[in-house]
Amino acid sequence: MKRGALLLTLFIAAFLAACSGGGSTTLPPPTGGFSNSSLKGQYAFIMTGQAPDGPIARIGTFVADGSGNITGGLEVVNTISNGLQLLSFSASAYQVKADGRGAINLMNLTGTLSFSITMTSVSQGFIAETDGITGTSGTFELQDSSAFNPNGVNGSFVFDNSGIDPGGNFDSIVGQISLNAGTVSGGVFDENSGAVLSGPQTITTGTYFLDATNGATAGLGQISFSGFVYDFIIVNSRKIHLIEVPGSSAPFFTTAGTANAQTAAPASPVGFTGSFAFLTSGVGTSSPDFKAGRFTADGSGGLTSVAQDEKLLGDLFQVPKGTVSAAKYTIDTNFPGSGRGTITYTDSSLGTFDFIFYMSSASQGVMQDNGKGIVGDGVIMAQAGAPFTNGSVAADYAFNWSGTSTNNTTAVTAEEDFVGHVTVTSATSNNVTGAMDFSELNSNQGAFHDSPLTGSLTINGDGTNSSGSRSTFVVKATNPSGGPSSTFTFTLYPVNANAMFVVSQDNDHSTGGVFTRQVTPP
Repeated sequence: MKRGALLLTLFIAAFLAACSGGGSTTLPPPTGGFSNSSLKGQYAFIMTGQAPDGPIARIGTFVADGSGNITGGLEVVNTISNGLQLLSFSASAYQVKADGRGAINLMNLTGTLSFSITMTSVSQGFIAETDGITGTSGTFELQDSSAFNPNGVNGSFVFDNSGIDPGGNFDSIVGQISLNAGTVSGGVFDENSGAVLSGPQTITTGTYFLDATNGATAGLGQISFSGFVYDFIIVNSRKIHLIEVPGSSAPFFTTAGTANAQTAAPASPVGFTGSFAFLTSGVGTSSPDFKAGRFTADGSGGLTSVAQDEKLLGDLFQVPKGTVSAAKYTIDTNFPGSGRGTITYTDSSLGTFDFIFYMSSASQGVMQDNGKGIVGDGVIMAQAGAPFTNGSVAADYAFNWSGTSTNNTTAVTAEEDFVGHVTVTSATSNNVTGAMDFSELNSNQGAFHDSPLTGSLTINGDGTNSSGSRSTFVVKATNPSGGPSSTFTFTLYPVNANAMFVVSQDNDHSTGGVFTRQVTPP
């Protein structure tokens, strides 16, 4: 299962056609405070996507010296051809441009892996594989080695893992788990496997430990509970990345995800109050599925001002289309302190939507999409800063979109991944400039770099649709080698001063993603 994306097949075809001739589009020199020195230290990463033989997931670390050199690291990677592998990275190189965009080469015994990045700050950013062969994307973040011990990740964590289960079904697992000095002491989870729901499952006991060879240096370890076994990478005392370890009876399956520390999760409906935005991705009965939306929780189990955009290949469904009713939420008191809750609402024209969530705090958590025939999951965050305006969101942003697209000629549907940077001004139109790299794995396979972007971001409120129209992001991508350009449209949900969610409106894509405001080095 894949998270996020952007761009039409028309755009990809235009790039390929342009390779045979035509003029060129010169990308202006990037501006900003980033440089090679901005990427310095040991970073943990997580990426998921599509390899030539099927799904792929990887977690790991890389070490950057601040001068353009990768000096080491490792990854735990799972593919159909090779199964679960632990591979070390040898010396290689990277480059970071002034706008935070850049490139990293990671070398292991399989060869050289090429990635594009966009930094959101000196401590983290987005990353996507852009070698034109494998498509993955995710995040990287500076590690804190003081947490590389069994006591370094104590306490309650909320997790979200997704991928493929041993039966070959799309799988989503969300929950809460309690860690205590090498022991799993409790928790609860919900699994949606092939659109079959487990309901809440109690976690009783389990164990976790650090790897004898790489635990103290890379934060590598393993955790087991309730029949699941995961290798993990410690990011810091409040975050770990996980990748599932296949059993001998099912040599290939993989889920991967992240666990975040939990603090003061809502224990009753009154603790879940205010406006929230969400973004989920997954699969439906006939297509990949992305949802972005928002609602207001009244503190006593009711939801108002519900708005949602659901994107499948070829179709976009917007709530409200008819009349919204039975909009409500619960906080599950059967599992006190877990942050577990449910959300449901019905649109008279589109049917009923069901979600489960686990809050890691009063303002953020993870969501599982349990609509009929749907397997999906994602993030929920409190909206803050309304009323949103073009002026209030003006800033520099890093972005990551990834998902799937369909080639109009061959009807092949495959992975695509995008990372880039945009500057948004306070103007009401023509207020977006930037650039991006991307990888496309349908029949127009390839990796493309330094595509200039121009367009408009229009804010029409917080997503309640009270103005009669959605907030939108419309961008034109120009071929850096010359040739036609294409324009793409997204519905946009502002979250807070630092983040916005988007979902595509274009027919041939099921995509979604995130804008994250950049913190530029001085």
